[in-house]
Amino acid sequence: MIKEVTQGHTLLIKGPARITLVEGKIEVFGKIFSPKRSEQDNMLIIPGGNKYPLYAIDKSKLDVYTTISDNLMEIEENTISPKWIEIKDKIIDGIAKNENKPLKIMVLGISSGKTTFLKYLANNFLKKGFKGGYLDSDLGQQIIYIPTTINIGTIHDYIVSSENITSEKTIFIGATFPKGDNKFIVSLSCKDLISDYIAKNKDSDFILIDSDGWIKTEAGILYKNFFIKALNPDVLIVFHDDLIEELDVIEKASSSLRKDRKMYLIEEENKYFYDKDKDERRFLRQSQFSKKFEEFRKISIPLDMMEFIKREYDKEKDEIIEKKIDVNDLVNLPYHYVIIGLMTENSELIEIGLLFTINIEKNYILLYSNFTYKEQLKVKKILLGSLRLSTKGNHQGYLYL
Repeated sequence: MIKEVTQGHTLLIKGPARITLVEGKIEVFGKIFSPKRSEQDNMLIIPGGNKYPLYAIDKSKLDVYTTISDNLMEIEENTISPKWIEIKDKIIDGIAKNENKPLKIMVLGISSGKTTFLKYLANNFLKKGFKGGYLDSDLGQQIIYIPTTINIGTIHDYIVSSENITSEKTIFIGATFPKGDNKFIVSLSCKDLISDYIAKNKDSDFILIDSDGWIKTEAGILYKNFFIKALNPDVLIVFHDDLIEELDVIEKASSSLRKDRKMYLIEEENKYFYDKDKDERRFLRQSQFSKKFEEFRKISIPLDMMEFIKREYDKEKDEIIEKKIDVNDLVNLPYHYVIIGLMTENSELIEIGLLFTINIEKNYILLYSNFTYKEQLKVKKILLGSLRLSTKGNHQGYLYL
């Protein structure tokens, strides 16, 4: 269908949908679309379970393909609030003046549009010519790679969807929620990802840090306080809610840890934010797994000299440790289809996989993954996750170690 959008209005479109800009100029998360560019630049794909705001800078005409016409809503204003624009401008000024680069910028909140705001910041930073990275620490709703992992990548181009950024380094966690020791493992792993990234990208101006929405409960406070202390962001942007007492506790703890940290509170309700329900989140996770598993095949590798490990947090040393799992103990547990990380002797991740069968008598391991023969020779450790999945990405249960 052809849809005309008045200048200064926003067209909210829920996916799945495909949009081609025919006339005018629109802005999506800070990225400008103009028909003067190539056909690929004029087209926008909105995945299912997502809602994108298309702001008409000029009066615009769009060719919209969607199966449900009710998924379109025209708003008589810019859904990017003046507060977002104000914070963006202040941070851009801070990046320009910052001598101790890169500036680490973290967004905190409970399902309030954190990732949308980070896309908006990233795209506006690019317009200014700044270079930087994106750290995705949300185990359950990854934008860069698949759930159960955390990732960092360079922002080479404007970010609208997950297709626009790729991981440069992945750390496998093996769960979609940071419970137990994973609270500390995720935090320290993110710290390592940032340190490694800065060492390799010395000219970076900024690093954007995406976090999950686990804040409520005492455990959520412990997790976020530890996370902030470990990563030590220079700028903390909080989608504040007076009804959530935990946020106030975290904000005060953050201020006490570092007096020079810039903190911006977004207290207004984001009335256009699309909050996915549990079923939609589950479907998106399954889709991400399914897409990744399409490239997998059954592979048999020798059991000899292969270590099964899990990661734990050593509180006294404040570090992540590896604990070896006896294969004879493992085979008595429901390990089938558990997600695994295939690692080198130095614990570098080679590939993700699913563990099928451990045959002690015939000395082989059957798994589902994708790696070359040369990569197979480098696999010395199998890091066990806790999530069990089918080859289509469906949840099958858990492995408790």
